[in-house]
Formats: sequence, C-alpha cells, structure tokens
Amino acid sequence: MAGKFIAKADYWKIGVLLFIFVVGVITAYQIQKPEERLGIINPADINPALVADSLEGKGMNHVIADFKLIDQRGHERTRADIKGKIVIADFFFTTCPSICIDMTRNLRRVQERFMDDDQVMILSHTVNPEYDTVPVLQSYGQANGVSYDKWWLLTGERLEINKLARASYFAVVEQGESFDEHSFIHTENIVLVDPLGRIRGIYDGTNDEEIDLMMYGIELLLKEYPQQ
Repeated sequence: MAGKFIAKADYWKIGVLLFIFVVGVITAYQIQKPEERLGIINPADINPALVADSLEGKGMNHVIADFKLIDQRGHERTRADIKGKIVIADFFFTTCPSICIDMTRNLRRVQERFMDDDQVMILSHTVNPEYDTVPVLQSYGQANGVSYDKWWLLTGERLEINKLARASYFAVVEQGESFDEHSFIHTENIVLVDPLGRIRGIYDGTNDEEIDLMMYGIELLLKEYPQQ
C-alpha cells in the first residue's frame, strides 16, 4: 500500500513539475517573440505604374509630402493638422459611378470602428476639384454619413492633388497630361500611413476582407504608437 501511495505522490509531483515547465516555456516564448509590426513601404516596393517618374526605384525614407488643401467645411488643411495621426487616405470623385461607392462604404466601416479614437483620421482627396467644390463635398459627406471630426473630404489645386496622388500616396495610374477624372485609371487603393508619415499598407478599398486586414493594421499601429 505504501508503495502505491508513494507512486501516486510521485506522479502528482511529476505532473506539477511538467505543468510548471510548460508554463515556463510558453512564458519565455511570449517574452522573446518579436512584436508583430507592419512593414514600411517605399516606392521601390510598388508597381512602377503608380509611382511618379522622379521616385521610381527609391528604396527608403519615403514620407508623405506636405500639402495645403481645403476640407468639406472650407477649412485649410496641411500635414501639420495630421501630425502624430494614423491616416487612411484615398482618392475619389463625387460623381464616380463605380468603385468609389464601395470604397466610401468601406471607409464608413473604418470610421465607425475608430470613431472614438482621435489618433485615427481618414483623408479622401477628390481628383475632380473643379466640380467637387466645398459645397459639393459637404453634401456628399452628409449623404454618405461622413463625420467631420474623423473624415475630411479634401479639394484644392489640381497640380497639388496630382503630386500627392503620384508622388506621395501612389494611388492612381496617370494617363495623359491633364490629370482629370478621365485621364487616369482610378485604382481602388486605400493607403495606411503611420504617425511619421510613412506608408505601412496599401489595401483594396472595394474588398471587405482587405478592409478587415487594414483595420487590424490600424490596431497594430495604435500599439506601436501609443497616444501620449
């Protein structure tokens, strides 16, 4: 009987030691496992058709350029207004009959998900500034549930929008020299930018799963750049 008792006790001790060992291994793995982070995207990583000629092959240190645009309430906006923000950017026009509809719908999902986090902003740039005036953008925003505090619809000088699209965000394919809504191939790209102005992701704005992936990327950036 005593032998059986001792054997059972030994089994119990072995079980406890094994449990402690497993917990220790898991804990050590969690401590040593590298933190998941998004990569940094530079012009050399992108389809050359989307990149301005002057930047083709640039392999590092790309950041979004400064800008001066007008939002849907007529307020001037510059890069200083998004300093320290996680930015989701796209290019659209209000009369777009196709992919803009899905992109706007999906950006509304992003808006709702991060409505209470003022570190996250959405910037939608019109590529038809002659038509998409401040009143037109304001009406479009109201019709599509755009929250002004979270999502700016931006217009401005065509040349500046052109430069942003081709040399900063890499979001459109240019065709011809006039750069209006008929002279480029409108892409579905939505661009995720970190608080340092670096591109951390490019997603298909018409694809629900891609938007889910982008929102996960936003969560990773919020961990990487906790708000002070």
